Amino acid sequence: MVGHQLARLWLSVLAVLFSAKSSLGSTFNVIYAINAGGDAHTDSNGIYYLGDPLKGKVGTESDYGRQLLTINRVNKHDEILYQTERYHHDTFGYDIPVSGDGQYVLILKFCEVYFNGPNMKVKALLTMS
Repeated sequence: MVGHQLARLWLSVLAVLFSAKSSLGSTFNVIYAINAGGDAHTDSNGIYYLGDPLKGKVGTESDYGRQLLTINRVNKHDEILYQTERYHHDTFGYDIPVSGDGQYVLILKFCEVYFNGPNMKVKALLTMS
């Protein structure tokens, strides 16, 4: 891999990747964020989420969650981030570019918008360096 490494993530909904500095100088910069299954969006904190890079390539993108009236724990402007999803009946992944070795914080945000009972959706995450 020339000039950078790729972290491959297997996930179903939303990812935000932060670069982290030492605990003494706690600086966090968002380096990559996607709206899985949805379009690009800038949230109420100014974080820019790319539209789903897998659109039209693998799996199915869905905005079924838009049928929900409201998501009470989320700023109204940001509900769209939790109302879209990507699903597939097989494994799929996102290639997330990172600029080299270092400490990164991966935040995954999930919201179930389709199934209405326990143990109906299977999620698994595999990260590789």
